Amino acid sequence: MSARRARTAGLRLPIVTRRLLLRDFVAADRPAFAAIATDTRVLAQLLYETRAGSELEHQFAHMLAHQQSRPRRAWQLAVVTRRGGRLIGSCDLTLSGRREVDLGYLLARRHWGYGYATELARALVAAAFENLPVERVLAVVDVDNERSRRVLENAGLRWEALLRRHVRARSRWWDCHLYAMARADRAPVLR
Repeated sequence: MSARRARTAGLRLPIVTRRLLLRDFVAADRPAFAAIATDTRVLAQLLYETRAGSELEHQFAHMLAHQQSRPRRAWQLAVVTRRGGRLIGSCDLTLSGRREVDLGYLLARRHWGYGYATELARALVAAAFENLPVERVLAVVDVDNERSRRVLENAGLRWEALLRRHVRARSRWWDCHLYAMARADRAPVLR
């Protein structure tokens, strides 16, 4: 990849998997996104405050506006089923200044346990290394979120560190695990 291409690289969207389509959000996604983003069980182990009402509206509008940013440094994507076109979650990749990209996701509760999180995490890891000028993909997960830890491991990320008192949110300090994969450690993709 040339130096110019590396500076202007971005994700090629949509990202298509066997069962999912990862794409930019559109205004029509707002009601389904709001239902997921305000479900307290979905948000229980996420490291940010629950938003509702006008605050959630502002977050969604901000997310839509950021999709037009150039150069783009963050991709918060709608997770949509290929069959039926239903919005079932959100995922994101955010570039940092250290040639790293942070991976995150959330799914509607009724879609837990079907392998969607692993499917989208694998797709995001592949897209990051194929499309972005990064050397590492990383993710931070609450120490009590065993399901997400397994998802990250199944996507090829490996445990690197325990981050004590990593972030303060919702009136408490959160201990987190850091998971990561370096470009050099990524298994070659057979086509």
